[in-house]
Amino acid sequence: MLNEAKLPKRFWGEAFITAIHVINLSPTVTLDGNVLDNVWFGKNVSYDHLHVFGCKAFVHVPKGERSKLGMKTKQCILIGYGQDEHGYRLYDPINKKLVRSRDVVFIED
Repeated sequence: MLNEAKLPKRFWGEAFITAIHVINLSPTVTLDGNVLDNVWFGKNVSYDHLHVFGCKAFVHVPKGERSKLGMKTKQCILIGYGQDEHGYRLYDPINKKLVRSRDVVFIED
């Protein structure tokens, strides 16, 4: 996953957690083709939130964090999904920071 996304090896933990997240949403033979969350919690599983690891993502910058003529979005890289909250974990390569947001547009090629 890291090689395909052209990300440095320091993101191996994020790649591992993202892979586990996707595996937990996969149907398994031992559960008669059911998904783990469906069996344990009795809820239907949605795959709409899944996106390609390492794809470009444009994150909305709130009004309070930008100037009047400032950019309304900043380009980041998808590195995972929120564990305790809904949303995505993204890496901002310019500021070298982790960004968490639900307000994201993805460019998957």
